Amino acid sequence: MAVEARIAVLRAGRQTLEFRDVTLEALRPYEVVVRQKAFGVCHSQLDRIFAPSRTEPMLLGHESIGTVVEVGAEVDYVTPGDEVLTTWIPRAPLDGRPPVPSQVTLPDGSLVGSHNVFTWGTHAVVDEQYLVKAPEGTPADLGSIIGCALMTGAGAVMNSALVRAGQSVAVWGAGGVGLCALAAAAILGASPVVAVDVDDDKLKLAQQFGATDVINAKKCDPVEVIRALTPHDDGTRGVDYAFDCTGIGTNIPVSLASVRPGIRGAGIRGGADVLVGIPRVPFQLDSMDLLNGEKSLLGCVGGSCAPARDFETFVEWTRDGRFDPSALVTDRFELDELNAAVDALHEGRVRGRAVVELEG
Repeated sequence: MAVEARIAVLRAGRQTLEFRDVTLEALRPYEVVVRQKAFGVCHSQLDRIFAPSRTEPMLLGHESIGTVVEVGAEVDYVTPGDEVLTTWIPRAPLDGRPPVPSQVTLPDGSLVGSHNVFTWGTHAVVDEQYLVKAPEGTPADLGSIIGCALMTGAGAVMNSALVRAGQSVAVWGAGGVGLCALAAAAILGASPVVAVDVDDDKLKLAQQFGATDVINAKKCDPVEVIRALTPHDDGTRGVDYAFDCTGIGTNIPVSLASVRPGIRGAGIRGGADVLVGIPRVPFQLDSMDLLNGEKSLLGCVGGSCAPARDFETFVEWTRDGRFDPSALVTDRFELDELNAAVDALHEGRVRGRAVVELEG
């Protein structure tokens, strides 16, 4: 059946989204139409909106909660009526079929595509690989941010670094992703859990998500403060794991410096700096700090998550009160206010996560 939808389109050469009324029909075999309930506004989408090299129109957004309204001929994972979570990491990447990026035909007959999925609109057309059935009782706030912010931040802590109770953690950048990393570190029993940012309001929010200590990097030398907070019995100082959520290339050698060094001759390796934010430009490291400290620099995409496994864990955290998604969602918008949400994020006015709500 044909589904009438309103979607946000980013035209080539523009930095403002335009809404288009479209008819979604003729699904490809593995595609699913999802009626959106709520979706997140992720900072990574700003890179696409403001990319000077972009020459094609685009569909944006990659995290949401919604309801299946139609499925393609070969879809067997979901059926109409199922509540689902949309993400940009394939649910079953080893099944031998690579997922197909979403695309929509506009009223003038032209095609507009996405990098993998899109969620910014009343409906989305999504390859079933990018869907996870929502566990029963998943709240809209959680569902709107689970597919990127929570997956990326919390996943980095529990999957990429495998943080254990008693290990020390510093999270650089206390935005939406950083807050999720802080929450995961606290839930897993890390201590201390240090938040570093340049915004006191964000640092105040970080304490609600488990930060035991907060550092405003504009007001002190954050590396020295972290070292003072993290003495170890072997005489070294620094955190076991730093999570750089800033995406600022010049900050990466600084966050690496906050990691504890190893001890040569004792077989004790240093800690690790985990790259969570996306560096926009090439960066340089202090190679001797990395080498002599026997430290590690770890790459992390989407929190190294397996969505079907980890989303259930995140819902459990919410059910038992260990994670409060409503506190993470600090800014709420309606669909017609999507450009305002993008502007707020771009101008640094969103403390946690901005979400567009389509259903109460």
